[in-house]
Amino acid sequence: MNREIIEKIKRDESGYESALAKIVETVINNKKIKLILIAGGSCAGKTTTTRKLCETINASGRRAYTVSLDDYYRNLDESVYLPDGTRDIESINSLRIDLIRESFSALLSGEEAKIPMFDFKTKSRTDDYRRIKLCEGDVVLIEGLHALNLTLFEQAPEENSILRIYLYADAGDGSDCRFVRRMVRDSRHRAASAEHTYNLWDNVRASELESIDPFREYADFKINTFFPYERGILNDDAISLLKTVGKDSRHYENAQRLIEILSPVPQISDDYIPDNSLMYEFL
Repeated sequence: MNREIIEKIKRDESGYESALAKIVETVINNKKIKLILIAGGSCAGKTTTTRKLCETINASGRRAYTVSLDDYYRNLDESVYLPDGTRDIESINSLRIDLIRESFSALLSGEEAKIPMFDFKTKSRTDDYRRIKLCEGDVVLIEGLHALNLTLFEQAPEENSILRIYLYADAGDGSDCRFVRRMVRDSRHRAASAEHTYNLWDNVRASELESIDPFREYADFKINTFFPYERGILNDDAISLLKTVGKDSRHYENAQRLIEILSPVPQISDDYIPDNSLMYEFL
């Protein structure tokens, strides 16, 4: 394997890993923290970041649990719909806020919290629950698009009991690397076209701008999860997909702009991706 590429990837990953280490240090040094809220837009890396933090906190001797706000989605018969008739799965209105508030209140007060389990095949919560009761020193990591939204709490929690993390991905060149991540992932796992992902992305970004991005100012930590080397991993797939966007599409100009940005970067084999990398979330 190319030693130069390996070293570059290590450097690219080191900033993200260092940011996680600082968060873990903060948690270990502050036993009053009970809830760690991890938010960010689509494909910002919430799932992997939450898992990595949980593993490291547990390894340090402080017991940690994870909760996904996806388990609080509305049942199919409770769904709300967008003006175009599609089911809302992006905005905070897609969640059962009342159940989230019950869980948060129980966790913060040391009572047993019943955490629902959502079945995405039936689009409904199951009859099963996870039960979590925090003992002294325990912490829960809660991840979701809207995890920083203040309305998820019945009343304002004690500030020293909450740690807020906001994830984003910015390549710094005007490209939307989260869209590229999602487009490649949707193609590989859902056989979705670039046009399909573009059409979904309109609603995704509208929801983020309205109800996710405004809460980043409350975050204690903001982490840029973009790795420069990821262009080499994703570009071949991304460019091939973008080239399928026809001239009659309203996304054509944006697709051509992205092709121009992505094209100069040489392909890198997936074999170079380090074990346990966040990049696997998009492959």
